[in-house]
Amino acid sequence: MIVAILFAHVAGCIALEGEPRELRLLGMLPMTGTTWPGGSACLVPVQMALADVNAYPNLLHGYNLTYKYIDTMVCQLIKIK
Repeated sequence: MIVAILFAHVAGCIALEGEPRELRLLGMLPMTGTTWPGGSACLVPVQMALADVNAYPNLLHGYNLTYKYIDTMVCQLIKIK
């Protein structure tokens, strides 16, 4: 078991030499819509956190953290009679 973990670590370090690999995060934010305009307010702290994480190369060694979002377009529900 320890040999397998050590081998995986060494293989991962060898594979990560050179250009960093992209580590993608995906979020669902209501950027447009009529009920809650908080999506754009949530996006700014996420971008700041990504910049902080990517500023320290030893934190996610060999990886570059990226973020994309899906606009959930939250709208007010229509009451059906």
